[in-house]
Amino acid sequence: MSTTAWRFSGTEGADEAALRLKQLSGQELIDVRDVAVLRWPLYASGPQVQEHVTDEGSKAASFAKKLSKTGIDGSMIESVKGDMTPGTSALVFLSGDAVIDTALKAFEGRAMDLMRSDLSVQQEDQLRAAFSDPPT
Repeated sequence: MSTTAWRFSGTEGADEAALRLKQLSGQELIDVRDVAVLRWPLYASGPQVQEHVTDEGSKAASFAKKLSKTGIDGSMIESVKGDMTPGTSALVFLSGDAVIDTALKAFEGRAMDLMRSDLSVQQEDQLRAAFSDPPT
């Protein structure tokens, strides 16, 4: 499994990315295990976290993820929160495998920065290079 955390310049970017991941999961192009969306509105004192957004609010599914230990590590979410600034959002995504090529195609042209991951250095470099200067 692999975990990546992405930063977006606005508070809605992570929501849009979560919807895109859900679409890809429905098409069985990505094995989505868990997704957390973090938003830091300009008026708020700190980031707000919405975990397990692919569960559509299902408490039973959220509980099952905790029991099977396949959810996003809480330390990853805390680390991402510490790197956020007001007016930004972040998406933390746990997948069944490293889906570099699928992610590159799915999010091509979107302004997003890789914040953290447990990928190899080569995979991180590939992602950072692809998303560093989105086409205009």
